[in-house]
Amino acid sequence: MNSFEVHIPTRIYFGKEKAYDFFDQLRSYGAHAMLVIGGGSVKNLGYLDEVIAHLEKRGIEYTLFEGIEPNPHAATIDKAAALGKEKDVDFLLAFGGGSVMDASKAIAGLIHDNETEIWPFVLGEPRNNTMKGALPVTTIPTTAATASEVTAHAVISNPDVKGKSPISYPFFKPSASWLNPAYHTSLPAETTRDGASDILSHVFENYVLGGNDSPPADRYSEGVMQTVIETLPKVLDDPENEALRGQMLWSSTLALNTIQVAGRKPEPFILHNLEHSLSGYNPRLAHGRGLAILYPAYFKWLIENDRVVDRLALMGEKLFDIETNDEYEGAAEFIATFEEWLNDNGLYHRLSDVDIPPRAFPEIASYTIRVYGGGNDMNAAGPLDKQGIVEIFEKTEEQVYEKAEY
Repeated sequence: MNSFEVHIPTRIYFGKEKAYDFFDQLRSYGAHAMLVIGGGSVKNLGYLDEVIAHLEKRGIEYTLFEGIEPNPHAATIDKAAALGKEKDVDFLLAFGGGSVMDASKAIAGLIHDNETEIWPFVLGEPRNNTMKGALPVTTIPTTAATASEVTAHAVISNPDVKGKSPISYPFFKPSASWLNPAYHTSLPAETTRDGASDILSHVFENYVLGGNDSPPADRYSEGVMQTVIETLPKVLDDPENEALRGQMLWSSTLALNTIQVAGRKPEPFILHNLEHSLSGYNPRLAHGRGLAILYPAYFKWLIENDRVVDRLALMGEKLFDIETNDEYEGAAEFIATFEEWLNDNGLYHRLSDVDIPPRAFPEIASYTIRVYGGGNDMNAAGPLDKQGIVEIFEKTEEQVYEKAEY
């Protein structure tokens, strides 16, 4: 096994019965919270009233900021930070999906450093890696997807430049997170599907490229992937089932808490780099949907370039019981079987289906190389240049969704 470091400072409360413990803990972060939400679904469903009641019961003042977009906009984050500084808030409480949690981390950093704009601090911009700290961030995730409730990462969009880029610091890791499956039973099917795809991506990334040095990480990762693959169809059939929602939510947290990569070789998140560039071009594209579109094309490109075939074959063996003595055959059968799963669960599409036309592929590939490769080829078990990225994008156009019959 390779050397590694694991640091998970987040205090996690799982289950609706843990509400009292979570909100009691919030008092240790200050007396004034900035409560951040998205488009209003938590308000319309009555969940926001429950959270506010808990805050008021404990004498915690709050300033509400609503309107964080999917793929949160830099300008909205700037506006929220200005309000937080004006109100002199002590900590952030993010109540929403990955976008709300990511935005709250960025807001916390701007307030702490007394800065006004977040975009100069993202990857590829001049002030990247220069933030000094952040106010404490706490979260109540309402989607099972990003694992932002335990990570150091935030992803910011800037429609003005058709850009999307991450910002990451250890001090962005949330101090406390309450995982309440009851808040997930009203999620739309599309959000549920896209979230499951996002969970899988967090495990796929290093499993495929990270080598064979850590069997414990492999077995751990396979358990998360298997749970998602088995549970998503059940959740789509029974969306109000809290037990199933809980399995997806906990799988999301387990998929990106750094244990899933422990002992393997550190490798870049190629799929994420490609998808962030895609949804930077089209901010309406859900991150998980973009990833689902990329999976088969990326895996096929790796096989065609004679890369990590053994790891793709191993996924076929562990996830779908594919048995063969030929690694190339096993890898190809894994991709075909996984494509069937994507199709059966409404996740098998082309980039042109989500308003990203082939004529835009070179422009998006150039952005990927500039921002995520620092102007150089990226490393996907070997060089991945602009032309390789375009080839992956082009392969998605072979994917035609056929509505599954149940």
